[in-house]
Amino acid sequence: IHKEYFMGGSDICETNTFNGTTISQGEYKMQAVVYELNKKGAELAKQAAAEVTKAEPHKPRFVAGAVGPTSRTLSVSPSVEDPSYRNVTWDELVEAYKQQISGLVDGGIDLIMIETVFDTQNCKAAIFAVDQYFLETGKERLPVMLSATIVDNSGRTLSGQTVEAFYVSVKHANAFTVGINCALGAAQMKGFYKALADLNTGWCHVYPNAGLPNAMGGYDEDPEIFSNNILDYAKDGLLNFVGGCCGTFPSHIAAVAKKVKDCPVRKLPELPKYPSMQLSGLEPCFITKEAGFQWVGERCNLMGSAKFKKLVDAYKWDEAMEVCMAQCEKKADILDFNFDSDLIDGQSAMGKFMRLCVTEPNVAKLPFMIDSSKWPVVEEGLKCVQGKCIVNSISLKPGEEEFLRHARLCMRYGAAVVIMAFDEKGQAATFEDKVRICQRSYTLLRKKLDFPPEDIIFDCNVLTIATGLPEHNSYGIDFINAVAEIKRTCPCVSFSGGLSNLSFSFRGLNSLRDAMHSIFLYHAVPAGLNMSIVNPGGLPRYEDIDAKTRKLAEEVILNKSSDGNHVERFLEYAEQVKNPPAAPPEAAAPALKIEKSSPTQQSEFLRSLKETVTCNAEHVQPDKGCEVVDYCRLSGPQETQKVAEKIIKGQTPTPTEVLNYFNGELRKRICFLDGGMGTRIQAEMLEEADYRGDQFKDFNEIDVNGVPVSLKGNNDLLVFSKPTMIKDIHKEYFM
Repeated sequence: IHKEYFMGGSDICETNTFNGTTISQGEYKMQAVVYELNKKGAELAKQAAAEVTKAEPHKPRFVAGAVGPTSRTLSVSPSVEDPSYRNVTWDELVEAYKQQISGLVDGGIDLIMIETVFDTQNCKAAIFAVDQYFLETGKERLPVMLSATIVDNSGRTLSGQTVEAFYVSVKHANAFTVGINCALGAAQMKGFYKALADLNTGWCHVYPNAGLPNAMGGYDEDPEIFSNNILDYAKDGLLNFVGGCCGTFPSHIAAVAKKVKDCPVRKLPELPKYPSMQLSGLEPCFITKEAGFQWVGERCNLMGSAKFKKLVDAYKWDEAMEVCMAQCEKKADILDFNFDSDLIDGQSAMGKFMRLCVTEPNVAKLPFMIDSSKWPVVEEGLKCVQGKCIVNSISLKPGEEEFLRHARLCMRYGAAVVIMAFDEKGQAATFEDKVRICQRSYTLLRKKLDFPPEDIIFDCNVLTIATGLPEHNSYGIDFINAVAEIKRTCPCVSFSGGLSNLSFSFRGLNSLRDAMHSIFLYHAVPAGLNMSIVNPGGLPRYEDIDAKTRKLAEEVILNKSSDGNHVERFLEYAEQVKNPPAAPPEAAAPALKIEKSSPTQQSEFLRSLKETVTCNAEHVQPDKGCEVVDYCRLSGPQETQKVAEKIIKGQTPTPTEVLNYFNGELRKRICFLDGGMGTRIQAEMLEEADYRGDQFKDFNEIDVNGVPVSLKGNNDLLVFSKPTMIKDIHKEYFM
C-alpha cells in the first residue's frame, strides 16, 4: 500500500501507526506491542521508499512517522457531571507519545507528522514528548510536521480553537510544516487553510478528505473532482505540500500531481525585523502597537479578590467561575489566575480550575496568565491549557541557572513570560536598578536560549508612593522612565505591572486609588506599558476624574510640582477624602468626584493612549550553539544523489540532509504527501483473521464488559499480520 502511494507521486508517505500509542492500543489490549509496532511500521514504509527511490533516484522518497491524536483529550471532559474531570493526564500522554516516537525513530523515519489534531493540548503534549525524547537520547531532532483538523464549517477544532489560534499555540514547536487535514473536503477547507497560510511564517500543507461523507459514510469525490478542487488552491499560489485524507486513493494523488505540476508554489513570507507577541485562547490575540493597552483581569487571583479567595477556600468552584465570567463581560483581554494560599493546595486548585475554565467558551476564548511564585503550580496550569499562555513570573532572584531553567521550560510549553525586576540581591526599586536587572535578564534570555524577544514581558515593580518617606517619592516616575528606557534598548518586549501597589498607602479609599491608577496609566502607557493586572471596568477614564484630583495625583506620580510640597498636599487631600467636613459649605465641590463610565468606554480610553517610545536597537544575537534553527530557512546543498543512495540502502538521511532537500524542492515545486491509509486498507475488505495473522491467532483478551476483544479495525496491527500489503500501498502512493 505504501508503494502504491509512492508510485502515485507522493514525496512523503506516513507510517501505518496512527493509533500507535499505549493509550490507543490499550483499547485492543495491545499495549505490549507498541514499540515494536511503530518500529516495524517505519521499517515497512522505508522499504517501500527504498524500492521506489531505486527506480527513480532523481526523486528520493521519504517517510514520516504518523503520530495520531489518541481517542482521549486533555481539553474536554468525558463526564457530564464534572467538567474538570479528564480520563488522561498530560504526563500520561507525554510518556505514551515518547514511547511511540522511540519506535518510529528506531525504525528509521525521516520526519515526524503529528496529525489530525482535534485538541491542541494533546498536540502540545506530543511536541513536548518529541523534545524530551531527543533531549534524553542526544540524537539530532527530526523535522516535525503539525496538522490540525477542523470539525465543521465553524473552522474550529473539536476543542474549540480557530486555525489561527491553533497556529499561535504550537508556534513554539518550530515545525517544518503546519497545516490542516481531514474533516472537510478541499472546497470547504480553502478559506480556513488560507487563514492559516497567511499567518504561518513557514511551510504549509493541506490534505483534505475526498469531499464530505455521504449518507453511507463514504466519499464521493473521484480523482478528477478532487484534483480540480486542489487546483483552485494551486492557482492562487497557496500550496507547499498537498495530499489527501479520508476517501483518497493513490489515483487521487496521481491526479493532483498531474494537475498542479505547472502551478506556482507558495513562497515563504518575509519575517518582520521586530515581531510582536501572539497569544491565544480559543481565538488568537495579537499584542501589537496598534492593538493598544491590554487589561489583565485580576479577579481570579486570591490576592486580588477577597470574594474569589473566599469561594476557592470553600471549594465553591461553580461560584468562583461566575467571578471569572464577570471579568469577561467587563472586557478583560487576558485572565490572570493565582492560587497561592496557605489554606489550599495551590497546585491541585490551579489544575482543577484551569480544566474548568477551558471548557467554558466565553472564558476559554481569552489567553490565560498562569500566576504563581511556585514553579510546580505554574507547570500544573501549563499542562491544562491548550492556548498560548503567559507565565507570571520568573526572575533572577534564585540565580541565573534556575532562571534559565524556568525560561527554557516556558519555551517548551509554548508560553510567554513575565520577568520580574529582581536579582540575587533583591527587588529593583530605583530607575537604575530596574533598567540594569531587566537588561541583564533580556541579554541572558537572548544569548543563552534564543528566547523569542516578543514573548518577554517585563514587570519593573510598581511600588508604593506618597507614603511620607522621601525615598519612596520617585517610585512612580522611576517605573515610567525605566519602562521607556528598556523599551528603547530591548527590541520587541512588552511591559506589565500590578497597579494596586502604587496606592497601597491609601487602603480603604477605593475611589482615590482608582483615580491614581488611571492617571498612572495615562502617563505610563505612552512610555510602553501595554498591559496591567487590573479590575476590568473599575478604572475611570482620565477625563472622568475631577481636575483637582487629577492635578494632585499627577504631582505625586510624576514627583514634580512648583513648590515641591506635592506629597504633603496629597496626604492632606487624602485625609479630606477619608474624613470629609461634617457640613461643607453649600457651594463647595466634593473632595473627590469621578464620573461613571462603562467598561467599554474605559477600554476604548486606554486603547486610545498611543506609545510614543520606539525601539531601533539591534537584536541581541544568541551565543554559538544556542540558536533556535529556522528549519524552513535552513540553506545548504541539496545533495539529491547522496540522499537517494542512503534511502536505497535502507539508511536514514540526516535531518539536515532531509531539510536541505525539501527546502530546495519547495522553492521550485509543490511537493506531495500520501492519501488515506485507512481508506486504502478498508478497500481490502479484511476480516478478523486477517488482522490477527499468525502472531495474534491465539489472542483471547476480554474487555471490561466480559466481551472478547476484537482486533478487526486495528489497522496498525497489519504491520505484523499483512506487512507486504502495507508496504505495497506505500509504494502505490510513492509512484
